[in-house]
Amino acid sequence: MSDLKNTRYYQDVRYEEALNLVMRLLERRIGGINQNLQVKINKLSVEDVENLGLALLDFTSVNDLVIWLNNQNTQEG
Repeated sequence: MSDLKNTRYYQDVRYEEALNLVMRLLERRIGGINQNLQVKINKLSVEDVENLGLALLDFTSVNDLVIWLNNQNTQEG
C-alpha cells in the first residue's frame, strides 16, 4: 500500500479530490471564488489544500480566504 501512495498517479488523485472538496466547501461557506483566487488555490500543494480545508471552517468572508492565501505565500518565501 505504501508503494501505491508514493506513485505520481495516487498523489494526483489525492490532490484533485482534496481540491474539489475544498472548492465546494469554499463555495458553500463564502460564496463564489473569483478566478484570481482559484488560480492561487490551484497552485497550493496537497498538504496546503488540506490545511485550507480545515482553515475555511473559520472563514466568514472572501477576505478571510485572501488573508489565509497571503499568509501561505509569506511562509513559503
